[in-house]
Amino acid sequence: MTVIEARLTRDTETFGKMDPYVKISTRQQNFKTAVKNGAGKTPMWNQTFNIDVKYIGDDMTVQCFDEDPGSDDLIGECTMKLSALTVNGGLDEWFGIAFRGKASGQVHLKAVWKPAGAAQGGMP
Repeated sequence: MTVIEARLTRDTETFGKMDPYVKISTRQQNFKTAVKNGAGKTPMWNQTFNIDVKYIGDDMTVQCFDEDPGSDDLIGECTMKLSALTVNGGLDEWFGIAFRGKASGQVHLKAVWKPAGAAQGGMP
């Protein structure tokens, strides 16, 4: 899966520009993009991760944060089923993210589905 870019509508900074990054979490794996210092509301990552899918019924959470000294601020997040990655061999879409029930932007994800042998979401 490639985290391409984001269009963020929620700004967590009072002064200066946000330093955004994305975290992707599944039941068994966690990934984090590079922090884009000063990228503000339009960061570009083009960063690729190999997600080992054991069960396509599992959830995947995509969270966008602003890096800050002390603790990072959540800009927004969304959750989807890993099965969304398997449709038509992959996807290239914008996913809406939200913070406390309000839209806070979109993250552009691109994925290619490559089943590994016979283990396609069934029992090992």
